[in-house]
Amino acid sequence: MGSAEEAPGAGELNRRYHELAEKYRRTSNLEVLQSALGSIQKAVELTATESLAESAARAAYLNNLGRCYRMLYEATGGTSHLDDAVEAGRLSLVAAPSPSELRSLCCSNLSDALSERYFAKGATDRVDFEEALEIARAAVAYSSEDGEYHDAAQSTLASRLGLYFDYIDSDEKYLNEAIQLAQGLVHKTPKADDMYAVYVYNLAGDLKNRSHRYGRVADLVSAKEHFKAAADAVPLGHTLHAKAVRMVADSIIDLADMTNSPLEIEEALKSLISVEKDTTNPNDLAKLRHTKSKVYNARYRWSSSVDDLNRAVEAEQAALSLVGNDSALKGHFLDSLSQRLASRAEMEMSEQDMDAAINYGRERMELAHGLSALEAGAYRTLGNMLRTKFKLFGGLQNLSDSLNAQRNVLTALPPDHKERPTALHGVALSLRDHFEYYGSIRYLDESIELEREAASNISKDDPDRCMILDGLSLSLSRRSRLTGSSQDLDEAVTASESAVEGSPIGHIERPTYLNGLCNRLNSRFQRSNNTADLSKAIQAISEAVSVSHEGSSSEIIYLTTFSNVLFSRYHAIRDLGDLDKAIEIGRKVVAKVPTSNPSRPAFLHNLGLRLYSKYECSADKAEKHEYLREAHDLALQSVNATPEKHPDLPDYLMQLATRQLMLGMFMDESDEPKILAQLQLSATTYERAFSKTYMPPLSRIKNGELCGYLNMQLKNWDVASKTLSESVRLFRKTSPLSLDENDRQRQLRGLSGISSLGCAALISAGKPEQAIEILEAGRGIMANITMGNHADLSEVKEADPKLHSRYVFLRDAISQPFPTTETTTSQRQDIVSKRTIELTELEEIERQIRDLPGLSGFNQSLSAEKIRELAADGPLVSFCTVDQRCDAVIVTPGGIEALPLPSLQNFEIKKRIGMVIGSSRLSKSAPSKRALANKKMRNLLAWLWDNAVHPVLKHLELLKDTDFPPSTRLWWVTSGPLGLLPLHAAGKGHTAPLENVYAHVISSYISSFSALAFARQCQAKVQTTRPTMALITMPQTAGGLAPLQTEGESSAIREAFGSSEASADPSSPSPGLIELRQPPAATVVAQAGSNTASILHFACHAEPSLSDPSNTSLLLGADPTAPDPELLPVRTLRNAQLTSGSPAQQSPRLAYLSACCTAQQYDLKLIDENIHLATAFQLLGFPSVVGTLWEADDRAAVVVASEFYKELLMGVREDERTEEEERKGQKETERVARALYAATAACRGRKVGRGNAAEDVLAWASFVHIGA
Repeated sequence: MGSAEEAPGAGELNRRYHELAEKYRRTSNLEVLQSALGSIQKAVELTATESLAESAARAAYLNNLGRCYRMLYEATGGTSHLDDAVEAGRLSLVAAPSPSELRSLCCSNLSDALSERYFAKGATDRVDFEEALEIARAAVAYSSEDGEYHDAAQSTLASRLGLYFDYIDSDEKYLNEAIQLAQGLVHKTPKADDMYAVYVYNLAGDLKNRSHRYGRVADLVSAKEHFKAAADAVPLGHTLHAKAVRMVADSIIDLADMTNSPLEIEEALKSLISVEKDTTNPNDLAKLRHTKSKVYNARYRWSSSVDDLNRAVEAEQAALSLVGNDSALKGHFLDSLSQRLASRAEMEMSEQDMDAAINYGRERMELAHGLSALEAGAYRTLGNMLRTKFKLFGGLQNLSDSLNAQRNVLTALPPDHKERPTALHGVALSLRDHFEYYGSIRYLDESIELEREAASNISKDDPDRCMILDGLSLSLSRRSRLTGSSQDLDEAVTASESAVEGSPIGHIERPTYLNGLCNRLNSRFQRSNNTADLSKAIQAISEAVSVSHEGSSSEIIYLTTFSNVLFSRYHAIRDLGDLDKAIEIGRKVVAKVPTSNPSRPAFLHNLGLRLYSKYECSADKAEKHEYLREAHDLALQSVNATPEKHPDLPDYLMQLATRQLMLGMFMDESDEPKILAQLQLSATTYERAFSKTYMPPLSRIKNGELCGYLNMQLKNWDVASKTLSESVRLFRKTSPLSLDENDRQRQLRGLSGISSLGCAALISAGKPEQAIEILEAGRGIMANITMGNHADLSEVKEADPKLHSRYVFLRDAISQPFPTTETTTSQRQDIVSKRTIELTELEEIERQIRDLPGLSGFNQSLSAEKIRELAADGPLVSFCTVDQRCDAVIVTPGGIEALPLPSLQNFEIKKRIGMVIGSSRLSKSAPSKRALANKKMRNLLAWLWDNAVHPVLKHLELLKDTDFPPSTRLWWVTSGPLGLLPLHAAGKGHTAPLENVYAHVISSYISSFSALAFARQCQAKVQTTRPTMALITMPQTAGGLAPLQTEGESSAIREAFGSSEASADPSSPSPGLIELRQPPAATVVAQAGSNTASILHFACHAEPSLSDPSNTSLLLGADPTAPDPELLPVRTLRNAQLTSGSPAQQSPRLAYLSACCTAQQYDLKLIDENIHLATAFQLLGFPSVVGTLWEADDRAAVVVASEFYKELLMGVREDERTEEEERKGQKETERVARALYAATAACRGRKVGRGNAAEDVLAWASFVHIGA
């Protein structure tokens, strides 16, 4: 409509409004703006008649009214002005003709008002912003390309798209569309145009957003230049000028962080001060001072000057003083002031500043009440402040309140809010703090679950996703360190890889994620020895180092990580170049770190480790001495610079003790007192390290082993026995039930032998009963877990749930490594004190559990009294062989004795082990060298007789027993190196018949006394009825393995069972003999657990694993043409479950393993665990197992099986027993052992051509009985 429709005076009021609004933009005078508002309000009132309700004039005035309200909001921060602006905007659309250019203008202004209200009210009501974007698109649609308001409409849409990307949806299409629109507007708008500055400013904002998303320095530089151009395009005093100058300063701060260069900080500060002089509007002045505070804070980060930090605090306080409670800016300023005060509190250790920071955080929280997104931000700030106070000054309430505040962030946000994933991450971070202090894995578990939830609910394009993935990786790696879980570590690596992939090259956080990835890969390499992980790790950290800036704290971190991974690669491939580079980097780090830095002892320690390796690999004696001396001096510096209760002190002490010990090697050999004094100095240092009871059990065990060993060398028997005994008893303080088989095995690798050292020390101290207890406590840990540790916990839970819960909590807590994150000395000492209290409480909890009915032996190995009871059926013999001495520990009902074996030397045993195990074992000899291999084996058996077995039988007065078969049974408890050798066959052979073990005793093997007790429990369940058998044969094996002659063995078994044919149906009534020919592995596992047959007989190949004994497998499978056989490994059998017996089922009785190496272990680092197929079947509930120490000879296998089953099944029913059997009193419990004795005797007695089969010891001596 035309001007004739205007109310009298309305047009003049509108023109007056424009004049005042323009004056305000030039002067920022709030009174001028108030006058402008009055003019336009009157103009709107004059058009409120019915005839003008839908006029173009009224639409224009309402549109101007809305713009004026928005300017008032910007000037005062009062959010009620935005409500008025939105209302005016909606009314303008009612009045505006459609379609028209004016309607386009009205849409743009309403979109602006809705957008500003969305942010002013806490970015809570997405409806406002969704509508703002929709109306912005409508503004473009209502305007033609050459229309008066088309450019303004495009500018509005570009602004909405950029903000939508930032706060609603991180799909880059929104940001790209915004930048494309903004660039088009800048390109086509003349610089003299009033809107040019606005368009340039908006483009700069979009470029700055993109720099944050992709970490592109070029985008940030371009944004800074565009902000400068916007400032230059308007006069000084213009509201946009001050706004642009602030954004230039903000961009300079970001650039300093990204490029590690603060060169432009001073320029930014000068510009702000210059603009501040001409700024009169309180709101604009407040914003300037807030930005100035940010610049001072940035300068402080580079200068570390408290003056800069003080100025930052003062500027923020000045900004805060200029805004009222109704200003949306107040909360933002309170947040910033809280952060500045927290920084000053940290710098000056001022609890007063810290409390002020927290109080400002609480004030912001009160201000935000009812506005969910703002409330969430306030809780987040408060949580961070409380977390900082805890780290600086301790206080469990601060830690607890911090977690509660972070949880409140989640509560405040709607479920679909864009910030919810980062809120989940905040809670996860706080939970990780709780884990590091309390040690409870439940905090870490929840942290991981929240990080996973956050990662799955955040857009892949969102830059915060990488931060969340990095947090997930860190929590998983912490849990992996605690539990040893390889699955957690694999997931941690994957999460770190995703974090790196999501952060483009040049992104400010990418080096941090690369450093994390390198650490995860290096940790995984330490377990898997997969050098591919090392290569990836070096590639990752090399990139991080290349972009770090000289002298920055991040450079120190990345260089340290680089040195660590190079050191790992050196140990993997022994490339001295890697070691030299690691040392070079280590020296560089030490030179850069000031002596006042609390982390300096760790850097000295790391360099010392590298130099010690250099000492070890150097050939020149003088050079070796120099490297060792420097490594020693660095270790001493680390110890001297570390507080007494610091959790890293034991590691530093252990390294110092090792250096002290090695320095003794360079002393004059003739000066014995000096050498002994040096050894004593080292022993004292080791003892000091071991006295730090707060260390995680595994670390302390390794420390105790070294301490005990050295004290044994010095003949300090009391110290040695006490230290080693305590170390062994710590085995059960770890948390093994949370681990899978692989991880549990890996944790125990390397601990074998400690119990032997403890036993030897106690024997030397004249304490044989304690010696046997310690020997037992450190052996068969994995088997003991399977046999009953879990049942013990179940009984505890049933008897006293609260006691059970507290025990598990404390056990997990003390098994946790100390946090590796930087913490204050006082906080770390608090953690140590807490660990000491936890250990004391754990001991008290265990005492209380042992007072419960039936749990007196909880978490304790068998006592000497219980071990003696096991000797009722025959003596038990365990060998303890260490470098200092070798003994046989003999158990009889009458007592426990240690028999010294002076002619037996530990190194001689180790020299001979390779004859029985390993890739060069005698049984692997070619047929042409069989005779020579047998001769070597006979020599070994003679050596065993002379040095180990004969003295034992003589001491027991068993040489007098010459009956055939012998009346005495004897159990060889075989953990330890001597247990790898064929003790049952020791002797001088058939030419000296009474100088053989088999002439005097019937031998059985058992891995530990606990295993014997378990076997006898299983034996007690065995029925005396005629047994049933499942015969499992593999005549053909996949993978190209040689065929086996199993038919002879099968025929012999059928004959023994009195059957010419075997049933293949295990469900048939009392089948007697079930034959499974070429069965799949799953069928065998099902058969083993079904109890439908009491005897399992295997005639198949087996494959020993030299590096992973739990992977030693029976080779099965229905298809012999397949590329590989199906594996039935030890770990599968150990985890198999027997079905509960029914009247029709039989308890397990015997597993007969006629396969290669089924009773032999190959990994010497797990020698005390006795992990092989025979023990796996014993743990499955079979009280007796017949196995082989090496490859089974086909012909011998037929003879032994035939004779064995004839003997076993002869008169097995009580009503069929002969008078001779009754006279001899043969027990059901010893029937299997005696049957195997008879079978091997028959095998020895055969004639082979002109020779005697007894000379073929490789054929008959392989078969052994294990169990009850």
